[in-house]
Amino acid sequence: MFALIRPPAGRRFVDHGSVSCPLRQRDVEVDLCAGCQWMTKIDLETDPPFVRCRPDAMFDRGRYVP
Repeated sequence: MFALIRPPAGRRFVDHGSVSCPLRQRDVEVDLCAGCQWMTKIDLETDPPFVRCRPDAMFDRGRYVP
């Protein structure tokens, strides 16, 4: 039941056109997310707007896999 209340994994909220990027480890413009291979969804119509990405898929046993 509590899993329904928890926000989905990978959801990053948009604030004034920028979003926290886990890959770059800084805030970036939402437009940059649109071209990222790890982005799975951008929803700017909800309140609050969010970007969903899966950067954790690029790590294999703690090491970076491009």
